[in-house]
Amino acid sequence: MPRESLKEATLSGVRWLMLTRVASEALGLVAMVALARHISPAAFGHAAVALIFLPLAAILTFEGFASALVQREEIDADHLQAATLMSLLGGALLSALALGLTPILWRPVFGVQTAALMALASPVFLLAGIGGVPRALLWRRLDFRRMGLIDTASLIVGSVLAVALALEGVQARAIIWGALAQVAVRSLLLLATAPPPPPRLRLRAQREIGAFGVPAALAGLVDVLFRNVDYAILAARLPAAQTGIYWRAFNLGVVYQDKLSGVMMQLAFPVYSRTESHTQLRGLHERATKVHAAVIFPLLAMLIVVAPVLIPWLLGPQWAPSVVPTQILAVAGMVAAILTGYPQVMLALGHPHALLRFNVAMLLGYAAVVLLASSHGLIVVAVAVTAFYLVILIGVYRLLLSRYLGISIRGLISELAPALGGCLALASIAMPLRILLAPTLAAPFVVVLVGVSGLLAYMLALRVVSPAVWRDLHMLLARVLPLRGRNAGYEGAKVAQDGAETAHHSTDAAQDGAKSKSQEVGTILT
Repeated sequence: MPRESLKEATLSGVRWLMLTRVASEALGLVAMVALARHISPAAFGHAAVALIFLPLAAILTFEGFASALVQREEIDADHLQAATLMSLLGGALLSALALGLTPILWRPVFGVQTAALMALASPVFLLAGIGGVPRALLWRRLDFRRMGLIDTASLIVGSVLAVALALEGVQARAIIWGALAQVAVRSLLLLATAPPPPPRLRLRAQREIGAFGVPAALAGLVDVLFRNVDYAILAARLPAAQTGIYWRAFNLGVVYQDKLSGVMMQLAFPVYSRTESHTQLRGLHERATKVHAAVIFPLLAMLIVVAPVLIPWLLGPQWAPSVVPTQILAVAGMVAAILTGYPQVMLALGHPHALLRFNVAMLLGYAAVVLLASSHGLIVVAVAVTAFYLVILIGVYRLLLSRYLGISIRGLISELAPALGGCLALASIAMPLRILLAPTLAAPFVVVLVGVSGLLAYMLALRVVSPAVWRDLHMLLARVLPLRGRNAGYEGAKVAQDGAETAHHSTDAAQDGAKSKSQEVGTILT
């Protein structure tokens, strides 16, 4: 795709995805607090394993049967008909398999309660398969506006249903019903927005789709297992309440930064697949990493500082045991933020087999580490998980990004330096202030005062240490948000001053920015 067209599509996509992300995450925060206060840690522990089916459904049905429609330069009616058939049949078979394994595998390993929730969640594969090809069509068109609106609408329905059922005392089943509703509404809206042709058996097209989709789906499957194998191991070896505490800590420390990175995840694969050269793709990913770190790192650093006050106040005293694991896992969250997007890079480059091999090794190593640490308590598990994330970071850069795209880990260190320096300034101000204020002020005032002071210290340090990153963040806000300066001609003046190269880098950054609101912004700016 021509550079300017790619730029405009990316900028438009980032604007819409950011706006819808802000709305959906605000609702998600309210729902998270409501569910945490009305559902016990033990119930969350049972539901955590069943929730593994959700990302599995998205990966297996989309990556396996529809992602080739995005990656291929040209597609025809046969590809669409074949992909539709494969998505529907594949989703139905996977749902039947998940349900059939309930008495054979789920119940003996995880117990009656968890197995019942897994059976309840089993239709999610078919529901996700219905929306696979429509999603691919919207991604291929770079129609991120509709994608953002659909994702937000489905999240609203799922969150409202889950909270309503929790208020009625449904406990863990409320979480699963809300998740099923979210996937169902998303697929139905996708189907109505971009209806695919009727399914047909097309052997040539199925072979071509399978040649890319099978290794891509397997790589995605392994990645999902990696992200959830710790829950499964802990659920099999520890009481449900302990699993729920770890689930909460991991979500706060690692998963919620993925929510900020959600825009990049939606943009990365379709945008990366439309880049003209490896050089353009490399520039996008590098700039995205720098700006993404500048946005995500201070949020996680602030979480580390205020967690002892924030978690018991916001979620309730029953979640206080998750404070220390959350603080440790926030470091893993910083590493995960840097890693976001590397699977999309490898798929866009056309190397799903290399990605699959790496993910298999990563999964086996991670499972072994968690298994060994699980007998020593949650603190040891959190430390082991964080250490392994650092090992993964080194492996991704040395074995994948350096080999296939020429991105060096040495360059990564210099790219992260501004964000790390700013976090040191943040901690030096925020930590003593929290210790001073916590005994005398109510929790909300402590969180606000410490948060504002720490983030101001971070921004000041970032502006002094790295004016270039600061300008990138400022430009992102000017380009993406409907600010007065942008409408008044700020963007035109800035682009005229900085030149076409700045505009190009901004676009690239915006694409990588899908990794997070911050990264999207950073990428665009760059």
